[in-house]
Amino acid sequence: MKTFRDASGTDWTVFEVRRNVDAQNDWSYLPSGFSDGWLCFESATAKKRLTRYPEHWREFDAGELERLLGDALPAPRTPQRLGDDLSSGDQASPPDTRTD
Repeated sequence: MKTFRDASGTDWTVFEVRRNVDAQNDWSYLPSGFSDGWLCFESATAKKRLTRYPEHWREFDAGELERLLGDALPAPRTPQRLGDDLSSGDQASPPDTRTD
């Protein structure tokens, strides 16, 4: 998990969400591209997901993370923060598909 501040002054937390390949989880319900995991970007007011990202993203500085953020797609927000996507790197909860 990393945090950074974008050019507009918004603080973001970014973390990788990956399924546990040893588990017998069926992720077939995920939209195309999400079955291999994603980066979750979360601020106080927004959440975004990026499905294709560099393996070495943890080494990126704020500017490089902001470029990835620019490619990420908006994601539904829930009352829970950082609880709907796990940051452990080896397990994840399914993405929130509600359209609140």
